[in-house]
Amino acid sequence: MQVVLSCLKFYLIVSFSSPEKLAGLKAALMSELDGEVRFDRISRAIYSTDASVYQIMPAGVVIPRSRNDVIRTLDLCREYGTSITARGGGTSQAGQAIGPGIQLDFSKYMNRILELNPDEQTVTVEPGIVLDELNDSLKDRGLHLPLDLSTADRATLGGMIANNSAGTRSVIYGKTIDYVLELTVVLSDGSVVRMCPLDDEELEEKCRRDDLEGDCYRIVRTLAVKHAIEIEKRYPKILRRVGGYNLDEFLPSKKPFNLARLMVGSEGTLGLVLEAKLRIVPIPKARVVCVIQFEDFLEAMTATPAILKHNPSAVELIDRLLLDATKGKKDYEPLRDFITGDPAAILIVEFLGESFVELPAKIDALEADLRGKKNGAHFHRAMKPQEQSRIWKLRKAALGLSMSQRGDAKSISYVEDTAVAPDALHDYVRRFKKILDKHKTEAGFYGHASVGLLHIRPVVNMKIADGIRKFEQIAEEISELVLEFGGALSGEHGDGMVRSPFQRKMFGPALYDAFSEIKRTFDKDGVLNPGKIVGAPPLTENLKFGLKYETREIKTLFDFSDFGGISRAAEQCGGVGACRKSLTGTMCPSYMATKNEADSTRGRANALRLAISGQLNAAGFTDHALFAIMDLCLECKTCKSECPTGVDMARMKSEFLHQYQQKFGSSLRTRCLAQTERLAVWGSRMAPLSNWLVQNPFQRWLNEKLLGIDRRRIPPNFTRQTFLHQWSKQAISQNHPDSEGKNSVAIFVDTFTNYYEPQHAMAAAKFAERLGVRVVFPERVCCGRPLISKGFLHEARRQAAATTKILAPLAECSTPILFCEPGCYSAVRDDHPHLLRGELKAQAQKVADSCLTFEEWANSVLDKQEEIQFQSGPGKVLLHTHCHQKALTGTGATINLLARIPGCEVIDLDSGCCGMAGSFGYEKNHYEISKTIAERKLLPAIRKMDSRSIVVAPGFSCRHQIRDFTGVEAHSPMTLLESLQG
Repeated sequence: MQVVLSCLKFYLIVSFSSPEKLAGLKAALMSELDGEVRFDRISRAIYSTDASVYQIMPAGVVIPRSRNDVIRTLDLCREYGTSITARGGGTSQAGQAIGPGIQLDFSKYMNRILELNPDEQTVTVEPGIVLDELNDSLKDRGLHLPLDLSTADRATLGGMIANNSAGTRSVIYGKTIDYVLELTVVLSDGSVVRMCPLDDEELEEKCRRDDLEGDCYRIVRTLAVKHAIEIEKRYPKILRRVGGYNLDEFLPSKKPFNLARLMVGSEGTLGLVLEAKLRIVPIPKARVVCVIQFEDFLEAMTATPAILKHNPSAVELIDRLLLDATKGKKDYEPLRDFITGDPAAILIVEFLGESFVELPAKIDALEADLRGKKNGAHFHRAMKPQEQSRIWKLRKAALGLSMSQRGDAKSISYVEDTAVAPDALHDYVRRFKKILDKHKTEAGFYGHASVGLLHIRPVVNMKIADGIRKFEQIAEEISELVLEFGGALSGEHGDGMVRSPFQRKMFGPALYDAFSEIKRTFDKDGVLNPGKIVGAPPLTENLKFGLKYETREIKTLFDFSDFGGISRAAEQCGGVGACRKSLTGTMCPSYMATKNEADSTRGRANALRLAISGQLNAAGFTDHALFAIMDLCLECKTCKSECPTGVDMARMKSEFLHQYQQKFGSSLRTRCLAQTERLAVWGSRMAPLSNWLVQNPFQRWLNEKLLGIDRRRIPPNFTRQTFLHQWSKQAISQNHPDSEGKNSVAIFVDTFTNYYEPQHAMAAAKFAERLGVRVVFPERVCCGRPLISKGFLHEARRQAAATTKILAPLAECSTPILFCEPGCYSAVRDDHPHLLRGELKAQAQKVADSCLTFEEWANSVLDKQEEIQFQSGPGKVLLHTHCHQKALTGTGATINLLARIPGCEVIDLDSGCCGMAGSFGYEKNHYEISKTIAERKLLPAIRKMDSRSIVVAPGFSCRHQIRDFTGVEAHSPMTLLESLQG
């Protein structure tokens, strides 16, 4: 059978060696489908990976709009002799979402809720719907699908069904298979069937059918009966087992017969799911969390069985290595406030109930039990939802954090999915650690201790022969260990290409042959995701990295040494897909608007990595095709903080634009927008004539024709009286700091504040003076933000050097340097140290360390001056924070500052990016997407606000985006607070 499947795989590969067949398939797909068909090399490249260690370049990509598109694509793939691999969020860690044929992406269009029946507690969905988005739609009904994956904000239901996914609370809620009631599936011959529970008579009727559906029912029933003894012997007796095919669900003792239970976990190898009817359950009314700290890691494993006797809903492990990875990271450091000291491991224990009253006693009993056994060094109780949410956010970050190392050696997914009985965890983990020690590597440990499933990712360099040998040897030794403990090699992440090679070992030759017979019956032509579960290629075939992979060194203007060069900066993406979330956060604005994989941070990083390593064509980093991929990156910088592996796409985009323009030149529009400083200087000098000119309809029409500046945008007014001119007349402060800077602040007068909206810097200065702080203004210089954004890095470096020289004396005497404009703050704080070299670089870093946003500084000062009071103001403030502020400082300081206003409720809109992104939203080819991004959350929230509410937006471009589309004038924190000072 192995020979047959290998020949089948060879046939599929050979069949695609024919350019004529490929061209014919492409033409047929493009002419017959309503969905999107993409055969360009960039689209193929960004679909060549998932979150695994593997990479396979597909022949093409199809994004279906309907079930008819799916059926016709399958028919054409069979006709032209190529394979088809279904894909949802592309977060698979075993390689099951990639293949050499057509990639079928369900996530963009086939993501609807088709029917909701709250009374029966069922919902019918298309496979592309994301779990969190489904639950968001259900929450008002008090219902949810309780499969709380760490990737719930981007994992699709189709992928979860294919994988039989589970999550944190599987000890009480189980796996996906426990919620699938019915599936509508297209089989390999193009027939559409409904798989649902059947009684004996209905099953007999199905088995009498003389078609593929009948063949499928007969083979499953026959094999389950034939191998009943072997199934009882070989299938692990634990909750978390998803490997192989679910033949154990069809033993004679199991009723009713539901073929949907075979499709669950089959990884798209037996059919393609078109619809799924799911069971949903009530949301628990109350929950409490207890975090237990341990001084010894294995002690946490010993404690787990004792904890389970108290019937928790979750017991989650995080070890010291991963806890240490959260230190110093803006998004994660604040989440550590429940941790005392430096524990070797923590267990997060949760209890659910119908009433909060009953839950504290459960923690009391647990703590008394463990203390009596001398287990646990510290117990922390989280009784409020907000505190619990912060703890769970830290736990969910473990996937990305475990893969966040910089350099060539990474924590990788291949033995991360093993599961054993919880009672065996202590001995199993001890033996696992010995294997790691033997191979002189380390790994982070986290996962679902409640069900004996730990995610353990050894650190391996997959670019060298020794690393690949280590990868193979550890995988082999762990498979033996799992068998010895009666566990499962695949507990929730599936088989894919990383565990399928071990199927014969795990299940034995008889069951492996049965799996092969099932595959051959359902898919005789080998069209459906070949090489997964059965007929797998060798473990080290199709590696994303490997001995042939080339990490090329490229000379860059930006310094990427913190990653080990720009090649490794692109390789930093681990494929976990956090950039595909859409309900919360900011990353990635363009993906949230378009739902195109190419517009996600992951898509761009993939494209850059493949281009730089020479896998696209000889052009490498300056490949023409990359320009369109990078174009919709808004350089919001939030991937620096929201991407768990810390991809810095904004810096890479600037470097790409620089090198691309060095080779091919730049457009007139790009050059004009990069010179915002010069335009502002002359616009201010010529005001009000300049304002009339740029806002004149004819001039806006001309700008659109000549420069591509959208005529629908009305540019902001220049001010004739710049801020520095107005302030010099008042002469309130001396223009130098005191010798130690203890009672001085410097306000950086940026281009936008000085030449467009002086009132914001004026308010900041007056606010500081009323606090008794001397205000000084360094010599005015542009930070170079527009130059950086547009890729003019030689000029940007000169601006960075000039800015550093001017600000360095202030940093030397410890004077805080305040910024009213977040974009300029980020340039000085984040970009300048990477643009400069040598002594200037060190000075730039010292300057960066002295920089604060106005909100950070004001909040910290007011913490020490509690006697400062504000007058009553608006009843509610809707806060939209600038992307760069979110990325570098977070929103906490701004929220706390505005919350000092008496009787004022501050609503953090979590509105993502406003869509303007400097000049991005002014460009004609970006206008619509700019608006779409804003319409996602920001604009609807503003339109709904009442008369007691106002909008606060620290960013210049954000305020203008709000004004353009709602007519509402947004305040800055400075102007609002200054107006309320008594």
